[in-house]
Amino acid sequence: MKTKIAAIGENDIMLIFKAIGVDVFPVSEVDEAAVKIKHLAAEGYGIIFVTETIAAKLDFIIKEYSDKFLPSIVVIPGLGKRNDYAIQRLRSAIIKAVGVDVITEQ
Repeated sequence: MKTKIAAIGENDIMLIFKAIGVDVFPVSEVDEAAVKIKHLAAEGYGIIFVTETIAAKLDFIIKEYSDKFLPSIVVIPGLGKRNDYAIQRLRSAIIKAVGVDVITEQ
């Protein structure tokens, strides 16, 4: 079975994903991204990459899918200013998986 992979975010970073064969969906509005994530999940996409600037504003949707097997929503840093949302989500996933915060800052 082939897993469908999508990327949602700002147009600039979508070019990188397009170059490697991922289905890209550039968005500029948060509402548009929310609708697109739900649509892609319903279409059976297994992995959905979302840039952190968009994802930070859609935390409620990302959490909705976090307990489901598919799709796996992966938050990635964008090309703009970083807000550490991607790191926070990764830290949360690791704590959930192993029970310990292995990314603690010293």
